Amino acid sequence: MSAQARPYNVTATGTVFTGPCTFRGFSIGSTAGAAIVIYDGITASGIVLASFTLAANGFQHIDIAVGVRCDIGIHLTASAAIQGNVRVG
Repeated sequence: MSAQARPYNVTATGTVFTGPCTFRGFSIGSTAGAAIVIYDGITASGIVLASFTLAANGFQHIDIAVGVRCDIGIHLTASAAIQGNVRVG
């Protein structure tokens, strides 16, 4: 990663970060499997930054070296329990 990022724990649907920031990636897993969407915004109506489905015991890791600028925050929805983090710079 080319810039510093702070990981924010995620376990379920919710706002990950509020305020201007840079989305730098994520590492998320689910024992049950889950459909996950990460949004630019503080609700599930912003621009989609990432969308993926995890199989049972699945894991997804993405680093975004240059980052994506978000004006008001980052929000995540998950259809089941998850564990991991979203990285914000």
